[in-house]
Amino acid sequence: MEFTPAYLADRLCGLPPAPRYWVAFSGGLDSTVLLHALARQQVRLGAELRALHVNHHLNPKSDDWERHCAQICAVLPVPLDCRSVRVTTATGESLEAAARNERYAVFRELLREGGMLLLAHQRDDQAETFLLQAFRGAGLRGLAAMPALAACGSGHLARPLLAFSRAQLRTWAEAEKLTWLEDPSNTDIRFDRNYLRQQVIPVIRRRWPAAAETVTRSARHCAEAAELLATVAAEDWERHAGGKISALPLHVLHELGKARAKNLLRHWLGKLGLPLPPAHKLEQIFSELLPARADRNPCITWRGAEVRRYHRRLYALAPLPDPPGEFLLQPGAARTLSPGLGTLRLAVTGGAGIRLANCPLQGVRISFRPGGEICQPAGRAHRRPLKKWLQELEVVPWMRARLPLVYIGDELAAVTGLFVCAPFAAGEDEPGLRIEWQSHPALH
Repeated sequence: MEFTPAYLADRLCGLPPAPRYWVAFSGGLDSTVLLHALARQQVRLGAELRALHVNHHLNPKSDDWERHCAQICAVLPVPLDCRSVRVTTATGESLEAAARNERYAVFRELLREGGMLLLAHQRDDQAETFLLQAFRGAGLRGLAAMPALAACGSGHLARPLLAFSRAQLRTWAEAEKLTWLEDPSNTDIRFDRNYLRQQVIPVIRRRWPAAAETVTRSARHCAEAAELLATVAAEDWERHAGGKISALPLHVLHELGKARAKNLLRHWLGKLGLPLPPAHKLEQIFSELLPARADRNPCITWRGAEVRRYHRRLYALAPLPDPPGEFLLQPGAARTLSPGLGTLRLAVTGGAGIRLANCPLQGVRISFRPGGEICQPAGRAHRRPLKKWLQELEVVPWMRARLPLVYIGDELAAVTGLFVCAPFAAGEDEPGLRIEWQSHPALH
């Protein structure tokens, strides 16, 4: 099958309709073919066509490449949006992975209001991705390689060139006398993908000429199997977990058996928007969290997520920051706490919250637990250590040190999210201050 712009337009007709099509345009061969072919089919698209160039600033010629892309788009003509990112690597993270993370953050931002972003990955890219994932010990989701269509932001990512090889695209580009960029880093075999492309796949092709096509077929089989597992996980979620997203009862995992329980855990983490754990971290959840004693609260962490155990339930969340230092908060004002801990606000109300008459003009003091606090919640008969109240209310241990405590003078007036202390509670006919804590992690 030869590549033609008409085939590409037909392929897009089978995808969800989009108010706007974006082409991720690097200036290389594949994205140059994609952009030129779509520019010739704009009437059939029925939507605006635009190009996106992400400048990673990883090569001395990065700015020259951006100018090249701008020149091509001006000639077509197709509007071009250039985005600049700065790539930094975390511990243990490759430069390729860090660049990809930055690039996909741009994609999500671009599609926050919908639309479709078209990526120029082709069949050889798909085969390389499958092999790389296999060498890394990936599961079905990894071996499914790159999906032809995936959700991103409020829109979609699509890869309409997966049916074609790099050679087929080059043949069309040369026949049309197109010009494109050649990134010299593509020959640097220090990078895994380049090593595979330059050193390994040519040897495989000599023995199995149709390897790229057959490996791509295997990736499709894995994608279908992964889809079935996702269906099973969704059914298990509704049947056994009751659809409650905040915590997962341990007995559910024991009842399902390990393989199915792992599948459910991945589904749960996905619903929470958390990154999936590496295989060894998933094993730790089963070897350390599940069999831990009832009085222990162990935690398994990986980049971007952590899973904790408390009262025979698992809780999953983004890593929590330390609370901020002490500060003053005035009525009507708001203060964002450490990232991930939400926003605190004092709102004037009536018959609830802290008695307004007790509030100093400079505002109330917000602090966090050093330990040893004693208080009496409104409606309770006795004073007790705050530690005991938190245990009685089953506040999860990792949030106890992150609860904003409201002080008036040296007296504890309220524990945000839980109660107002008896001496400071507004009566039914008294003006008060309601403590609003928005977007905070779950307390129970």
